[in-house]
Amino acid sequence: MNANEFSDLLQRYRLGTCSSAEKEWIEGWYNERRNDIYNPLREEEEDMVGERIYSNVQAVLSSAPAEKVIPIWRSKRMWWVAAGTMMLMATAGYFLVTRKDPVPVIVQTPKPETRPVMPGGNKALLTLGDGSVIVLDSAANGALSLQGKTIVLKKQDGQLVYQSQHNGNQDAVAWNAISTPRGGQYQVVLPDGTKVWLNAVSSLRFPAGFTGKERVVELTGEAYFEVNHNNLPFIVEIISATGRPGGGKVKVLGTHFNIKAYLDESLIKTTLLEGSVDMTSTQSHYVLKPGQQAQLHKNGIMSLDEHADVEEAVAWKDGRFVFNEASVETVMREIARWYDVEIVYAGKVPDEKLEGEIPRNSNITEVFKILELSNVHCKIEGRKITVLP
Repeated sequence: MNANEFSDLLQRYRLGTCSSAEKEWIEGWYNERRNDIYNPLREEEEDMVGERIYSNVQAVLSSAPAEKVIPIWRSKRMWWVAAGTMMLMATAGYFLVTRKDPVPVIVQTPKPETRPVMPGGNKALLTLGDGSVIVLDSAANGALSLQGKTIVLKKQDGQLVYQSQHNGNQDAVAWNAISTPRGGQYQVVLPDGTKVWLNAVSSLRFPAGFTGKERVVELTGEAYFEVNHNNLPFIVEIISATGRPGGGKVKVLGTHFNIKAYLDESLIKTTLLEGSVDMTSTQSHYVLKPGQQAQLHKNGIMSLDEHADVEEAVAWKDGRFVFNEASVETVMREIARWYDVEIVYAGKVPDEKLEGEIPRNSNITEVFKILELSNVHCKIEGRKITVLP
């Protein structure tokens, strides 16, 4: 590289037109040259480059805001200080420079990396009877705790299992809670052998050992139950917006059913797959048959859908979104919970009704490509999704 080429390279750096490789080379050269470690030019070439750079520096300073500026000394072997000043001006305005003060080292701050929005997975928190919390997705497999006479185990497949070590009732039972965040799901086997799948943004509170004449648990959000049959009724108390039971009660002996009871939904839906379910509220009561769905409104009135779309209700457990005449807002709430994103609407909410199936392990970009086929268009900015009118 000769003097002219080197000077032109510095000029392109100031104007921001050099390549990333050239920019990296210049900054590396400058940080070394300020300590007289490295210089690619002979002395006569330095004088030539210095003349060109000095005139450029003066042009930069004359265009800067009127402030008190200590001039750069125009002397032999000082052109590289001017070059450094020009580079600093290109990245941070300009600095006041003298021969006595050291030139600051250029520090590049890397831009924050934007992570792609990925689907959810097995994530949950387990709160034990003493208030201690275990992060299940990072906890080691094996025994996690002893709750009374019940051992809490994390299996290799991520399943949480409560193994009761007693025959008959316990005198004192600790209550535990498992909760999933946005973008989380988990499966737990209760002390009686009942299997529960928790969807995202859901919580199940239960005793570490069932006592008395009933098996009672408390639910917020959505869960699928496969209740182990025995002579004790299994009761799911649905938590209301007040944070206490009051969102309805499901009573069974041994059966498979799904409860969707999110606080941001207008209905609480209990869908029966097999067996029998007794669904009650403060004002209504239904005994469900397989294929039926009880829909509890916020005003306490309950209705019965005798031909419910069972596949749509439980598809999430099998790793799918299934929509049948679903509104855009309904679909976006599902996406927000599973992908942990914020949904906003730019204007009027589209009135399209959506039908179809989407794998829950899909990248969110793929999800919106599918939705575009139904004329629903979105803009993705990090974790913010804007639904366009």
